[in-house]
Amino acid sequence: MHLLVMLAGALLLTLVVSFPMALLPFVGVDITSRGMTLLLQAIVQPITFLIPVLYVLYRYYRDERREFCRADLSLGRWCQSGVGIVIVVLLAPFTDWITEWNNAWDLGLFGEVMRRVQDQTEGTLDTVMKTDSLGGMMVNMLVIALIPAVCEELFFRVGMQNLLERWMTGNYEGGKCRRYPSIWRHVAVWVTAMVFSLFHGEIFSFMPRFVMGLLLGYLYIYGNSIVVNVVAHFFNNALVVLMYWLSQCGVLSIDPEATMGFPALVTVSCTAASLILFYVTFNKRKKEVEGSNPDC
Repeated sequence: MHLLVMLAGALLLTLVVSFPMALLPFVGVDITSRGMTLLLQAIVQPITFLIPVLYVLYRYYRDERREFCRADLSLGRWCQSGVGIVIVVLLAPFTDWITEWNNAWDLGLFGEVMRRVQDQTEGTLDTVMKTDSLGGMMVNMLVIALIPAVCEELFFRVGMQNLLERWMTGNYEGGKCRRYPSIWRHVAVWVTAMVFSLFHGEIFSFMPRFVMGLLLGYLYIYGNSIVVNVVAHFFNNALVVLMYWLSQCGVLSIDPEATMGFPALVTVSCTAASLILFYVTFNKRKKEVEGSNPDC
């Protein structure tokens, strides 16, 4: 019920903000310009993502909002955020490989349509990212990296994943505890990661975003703090912004959208190292989580 309220609120607010946006071209506003694109992004994301989550939080979970959000801001969580950044870096070769595989999908006529849509999206991204000034880069860091990291993590992890987990495991007021709640907890992570990736609307980038969604989902459970998620998500976005800026400045002579083509040995080694680092860092918390809600 609470999840449906949040999703309905997000859909309603999306429709509300879409109407005036559709009217802007008729009054002479170029919504494809860099400045207007950034402005709309900075306005729309907080409205459509934050308001529904905050409403559910204060309407249904006011007495436990800190626990519900996993709003642990202690020094230890900030240290774990650093580990999350390292894991994101170590997963880069695997993400690079899975991006190449995903981009090679043959989906027929549907794929042709979706590829044109993705090309348009990437064209808009190129327009926004084309700046060689420090000020322009800082604006991109705010609008393209920080705001989405905060808004999307609150919506998808604090909101959707939390509510799915509570519903699937029966861990809510009046709910009946289901057997094997730890399995349903994983289902909540995977379903949320799938929706998170689909939300971006790019089928030929679905898998790398799905993998990132899984990482963020498990960081949220075993890191036990939304801080860990926001920092990891922000770093991932900020890295893209920084690469575009360095490319525009002539420091890097690579295409930021192109894959790097890491050797197989590097990909396997870095992926294994990321999994080991995650296990070593979050294993204690993993035992606490799985032991806090024993099978019914």
